Amino acid sequence: MKKKVTFLLVLFSFLALDAQENLIRNGGFENGLTDSTKIEYLDDWHMDKENPASGWWGDPGLRFAGLTSGDSATLYQVIEIISADTVLYDLQFKAQDSWNTGKVVVIASTSDADTATRAIYQTDTLDFAAGGTEFELLEFRFGFSENSAYVGKHLIIEFTSTPAGEGDSWTHFDDVVMVGRLPGENTPPVANAGPDQKVTGGELVTLDGSGSSDADEDPLTYKWVSQYPGITLSDPGAEKPTFTAPDVVELSTFNFSLFVNDGTVNSDTVKTSVTVIPAGELIRNGDFSLRAPDWATTSNLKDVFYWNIDKPRDELAGGLWSANHIDLTSKDPNFYQVVDEIGTEAVTYSLTISAKTSWYAKSINSIFSVSDADSSVRTQISLQENIFDIDPANDITSTDWITFKHVASIPENSSHDGMKLILEFEIISYDYEDEIDNGWVQVKFVSLVKEVTSDIESSNIKSLNIYPNPASRVLIIESDAPVSKVNVYSLTGSLVKSVIRQDVNRINVNDLHSGLYIVTLTTEKGVVNKKLHIK
Repeated sequence: MKKKVTFLLVLFSFLALDAQENLIRNGGFENGLTDSTKIEYLDDWHMDKENPASGWWGDPGLRFAGLTSGDSATLYQVIEIISADTVLYDLQFKAQDSWNTGKVVVIASTSDADTATRAIYQTDTLDFAAGGTEFELLEFRFGFSENSAYVGKHLIIEFTSTPAGEGDSWTHFDDVVMVGRLPGENTPPVANAGPDQKVTGGELVTLDGSGSSDADEDPLTYKWVSQYPGITLSDPGAEKPTFTAPDVVELSTFNFSLFVNDGTVNSDTVKTSVTVIPAGELIRNGDFSLRAPDWATTSNLKDVFYWNIDKPRDELAGGLWSANHIDLTSKDPNFYQVVDEIGTEAVTYSLTISAKTSWYAKSINSIFSVSDADSSVRTQISLQENIFDIDPANDITSTDWITFKHVASIPENSSHDGMKLILEFEIISYDYEDEIDNGWVQVKFVSLVKEVTSDIESSNIKSLNIYPNPASRVLIIESDAPVSKVNVYSLTGSLVKSVIRQDVNRINVNDLHSGLYIVTLTTEKGVVNKKLHIK
């Protein structure tokens, strides 16, 4: 379930607000001082210690706080002023063991004006699956009675952990959600669309709304909405509808929405996503997690499984220092992998990579080459310059993550039959002033898909035409076999448009620039290529 999911409950505070909202601000720890990982620079959260060892990490929208028991104080947030009403509070949060976590401790405390001086109101020590690799959802509930002795005091939520063994523990926290509700009134239900999923094209996918709930225990009805026209759910009103993942040519993510009804009101709408991996994918090493057994103690590129580099390990500049990407440098030779053995059929290889410059890199060139038995001797057959938009003269030496695509085709019965197909990455440095051959690039995603295009005979499809040609706004497709996928490539082999649904009979082309393109149309009888002129 994505981080933006909001639990809708009837909230009650001393201001008698009618709005339904999360009482926790910055529950996903997205907001904080730019380029900082220090807890004290995290918006809305506090810690009673100067220079705490704890911190917060991750890209915006995916950030989490890492707390250590070695810090003398808890991480806490002032929630609101306690009112004279009877209020019940529901707190949910995610926790993950980073090191030696035994239990997670959550505390509801109160204070007067000085929130650094707090009195524990209620606490819970939650058993935790130490050593787990995934975040675990935990719950904490408490409340105040009408006209309690705490009226007018600050309500504060605190987090910490206790070690499982000797030494300090480190624990990750994320997605903190807290709401208050007034007993006796109908509480809107909470929809839960289940976790995000990854599947392979052609697999049966089951969406899961069983985590949806209603505080009043009213029976729920479900309404799922597919946000992609090519996907039809088995029953949009079911708790767990199914669908068959489409056969995509590149990693594709499809979103689904869910809201539930308790017989009185609808919940907030929440989302989940299904990422579909192409069934014909040759490379699935997006996070470079397949490494030598001792990878945790080394940063050498030669410890990344399946990838090679023609240089001794003690002479390499690039390396792997993160859980999800590698660093390549222009000072090193090309980084490469043997991906396929070329046959007699005509094939198209579609490459997708995600990369960013970290220092003075002009381009990360993707190269398809061929070799005989010795893959260190390679002959280039297709090169694409993946240019970074940097301008050292104006102090621009790095970029955000950029997705590049490279499509290479090998004709039927080519001279490469029986040879190895190799994918390479070459870093081109931007030589500026004293920065000579010193380009650095980070790569965190590589996907390569193979499509066989010669398994169709002209007699298989009696009629498959596209018109008008030239086209300017809409391209009409006529075929005696339903077209399930249309890819449009530039003459340089870049994928510029892709449409996937059950029966494609027209696509909009008004977003394409004038020029010539190759249109690949996929049917149950095979694949056909057509030339298209956009005027």
